[in-house]
Amino acid sequence: MNIRADIETLRRIPIFSDCDPVHLQLIAFSAERVSFEAGQAIIREGAEAAAACLVLGGEAVLSTIGEGRIGSAGPGAMLGEIAMIGERPYAVTATAVEPVTAARISRELFMRVAREFPDFGAAVFRVLAARLDQSMREIGAARLGFDAARSFKDI
Repeated sequence: MNIRADIETLRRIPIFSDCDPVHLQLIAFSAERVSFEAGQAIIREGAEAAAACLVLGGEAVLSTIGEGRIGSAGPGAMLGEIAMIGERPYAVTATAVEPVTAARISRELFMRVAREFPDFGAAVFRVLAARLDQSMREIGAARLGFDAARSFKDI
């Protein structure tokens, strides 16, 4: 892949959709290119997360310890994106099922671009805030449904 293709791939990821292409070019150019063989873990559930991986080629299976296989990730998938902004362990394991190439975006790189270019950081954090707000509404709706079901059961 070339830098322009990487920029377009980044732009299709919701957290980067409103970002200036120049800022995405910095991310794409500075990200570390990594390769994984079939069977090799790209990220591992519970491990300290220090970077996200943008899948550029190949396919990976996603799994958790409790649920087993939960899905797959191919080109354009961003694995561990929260690792770019916070010190949280990975929530899933992504294992290559064929050779995978990825761009590894470290927290250090991401935060440096966000500090140097406040517009970039603001655009990304707006999307993340909207996602958090949506998640909180969904949790609230689920809680209301649970409480209503429990109340109905008590009748």
